[in-house]
Amino acid sequence: MNLLYLPIGAAIGFAVAAPVGPVNLICINRGLAYGALSALAVGSGAAVGDAVFAIFAAFGFATFTDMIAASRDPIRLVGGLIMIGFAYFVWRAQPAELGKRQDFIPAWRQAVATFFMTVTNPATLMGFTAIFAGTGFKKLGISSAEHIANSTALVLGVWLGSMLWWLGVSFVAGRLKRQVSNKTLVRINHVSAVVLGLFGIAAMVAGLID
Repeated sequence: MNLLYLPIGAAIGFAVAAPVGPVNLICINRGLAYGALSALAVGSGAAVGDAVFAIFAAFGFATFTDMIAASRDPIRLVGGLIMIGFAYFVWRAQPAELGKRQDFIPAWRQAVATFFMTVTNPATLMGFTAIFAGTGFKKLGISSAEHIANSTALVLGVWLGSMLWWLGVSFVAGRLKRQVSNKTLVRINHVSAVVLGLFGIAAMVAGLID
């Protein structure tokens, strides 16, 4: 097994998770409302989604990749609906309620939603496939024990790198939690909701007209 595939995979996972998008907004919003651990739980859903994409890219499941490419428009519509639904709940969130109630969109439900946001983004899968093909990885796939070990190390690295990003985002958001007033948090909720809604609308439009 090539042990370098673990840190290389971590770098890929970190780079894929880092661009600011809907999941980052949700994670930050959760951290400001509930703290770092709750935000990390939400980010972990996206990390699992990244790992799933890495599995298909590393193990060379071309048929699945082709299926995703062929179905990308319906997938975009589903992802857009999920984001718009989140935007609705984030807009309605009130800090006073968040302080008293622990059942407002539980972290595990948000983790499931961020997972589906990740796996319903065909561009992410195409990005993983392009990265894996462009970097010239060798001895990946399922043709031998060595190939499987290398692929597993790469996938594990992607998951670790993605989790490292979400750990950092969660820590920063959690640290800021006590410094944000209720009034400011309401504004952050509204801005986040608008941006999430725009992301969702853009995904649905792309699915309808592409």
